Amino acid sequence: MKALKFNNPEEIKVAIKKEISNIRDGKYVRRLDAVLLIAEGRNAYEVADIFGYSPRSVHSWIKAIEANNDFNVLKDATHTGRPGKLNEQQMNELRDVISKPPSESGYDYARWDGILLSLYIENEYKINFGVRRCQKLFHELGFSFKRPRKMAYGGSQELKEDFKKT
Repeated sequence: MKALKFNNPEEIKVAIKKEISNIRDGKYVRRLDAVLLIAEGRNAYEVADIFGYSPRSVHSWIKAIEANNDFNVLKDATHTGRPGKLNEQQMNELRDVISKPPSESGYDYARWDGILLSLYIENEYKINFGVRRCQKLFHELGFSFKRPRKMAYGGSQELKEDFKKT
């Protein structure tokens, strides 16, 4: 049988690596494949070259599996990320505040926006949030930012309905 070859093997390698990184347990499955090749008799240098890992990584996986008798050591640890600046109680309070007009919190504005929310958080909790972060915070709290659509004064209701965007 004739050997199969890609016209652009380097591009294919990059695309496959990207695809594997998008799969939830892609790294884990690749590591299992690498360990399987070691179990079949390949050496760590060959396996590392095939999968694009360092031989040291392959060695450490084998040692970890032998020490723990468990393949779960090949899985990545969960990364929780940096904790939020506002705690859960503050987020609930903020949700209640935003659900009411700003005038009830002592601000002379018609509606909440990122600038006003940033000011409120700074005054209330002494935490500095940027305007863009506050805009995202609206969404996280379950709110959407919609402004009322302007309508022409007067005219028939039927013409206004026809004019509305669908």
